[in-house]
Amino acid sequence: MKISIITVCLNSENTIERTFKSVLSQTYSEFEYIIVDGKSKDNTIKIIEQYYLKFKNKNISFKWVSEKDKGLYDAMNKGAKMALGEYLIYMNADDEFADRYMDSKIDVLYGNANIIDGMKKEKRKSKEINSIKKHLPFIPQSAFIRTVIQKKYLFNLYYKISADFDSFLRMYLDGCIFKQIDYTFSNFYAGGVSWENSWKTYKEDTRVKHENKILNRYAPLQTFKYIYRYFIYKFKSL
Repeated sequence: MKISIITVCLNSENTIERTFKSVLSQTYSEFEYIIVDGKSKDNTIKIIEQYYLKFKNKNISFKWVSEKDKGLYDAMNKGAKMALGEYLIYMNADDEFADRYMDSKIDVLYGNANIIDGMKKEKRKSKEINSIKKHLPFIPQSAFIRTVIQKKYLFNLYYKISADFDSFLRMYLDGCIFKQIDYTFSNFYAGGVSWENSWKTYKEDTRVKHENKILNRYAPLQTFKYIYRYFIYKFKSL
C-alpha cells in the first residue's frame, strides 16, 4: 500500500534537514514524498535540492514545488491534491516520525505523539474519537488519512489555526471511519501557531463547533465561557 508523506515549509533551513533524515530512516519503502514550499528566501530550497538526490538514490518518489501560497492550510491542500498514495500523512518541517508505519482499511488511522519542548519530552496519548466534539483527540501529525477522504475534506482557508480540527470534525460528522491505536507515530515540536496562542485557538475552535452545529456560540452559557476565557487570557498576559 502506497503512502504519501507531505511536508509544508517556509524558511525552514534550521529544521527541515531533521525532517528529511526522519523520512529517509523509514524502513517502509512504499511511499512518495511531497514538499510544498511557500517560496522560501533562506537556504531551504538549497537543502531540498540536496536531499532530492538522496531520495532519488533510494528510489523514493520525491516531488516538490516552491511558490507563494495563502498560508499553512493552503499549502497542505496543495500537497493533498498532489498525493497519489492510498493514505497520506502531514509532517511539517519542525516534525519527525518517531516510529514506523502501520496500515488499516479505514478512513483515518491515528495514534500518539511525543511533544518536545526544548529538552522536555512528553508522550501525548490520543483519545477516543467521540471526544472530537470537544477538541481534536490527537496530534494531526500522528494521523494517516485516506487520500480520497482528505481531498474531499480539504482545509477551510478561513481558519488560520483550527482548519485541521474543522476538517477532521467534518469527516467524523459525515460518518468517516476512525481507528485509534496505542502507537506513537510522530515527534511534535512545540512552538506552532496554535501551540503559542491558546486564546486564538479557543476562538477558532468555538467557531468550528458553531459552524458544524455542535454548539451555539451565541447561547448565554457559551457567551459566559467566552468572556471568562478572555479574561483569563488577558490576566495571564499581564
